[in-house]
Amino acid sequence: MFAFFSRRLRTWLLLAIALPLIRALVHRLALAAERRNPATRTARSLHQADSAVNAMSRRVAGKRERSGAGKARRGR
Repeated sequence: MFAFFSRRLRTWLLLAIALPLIRALVHRLALAAERRNPATRTARSLHQADSAVNAMSRRVAGKRERSGAGKARRGR
């Protein structure tokens, strides 16, 4: 069913719904792993993944602001 959505709708769904959910899940897992034992490989890997997801989120938000997607369009 997901394959039948338009490309623009699939992109919007991924950016608006999936990315924030993944970001929150990875962040919570990283905090839980750090509380248990901060020196483990799992905790370090989850923090690295958390940083990567946050960087991707910031990059996407920056592209939207530069392109003017969040601003009201004039003349319509």
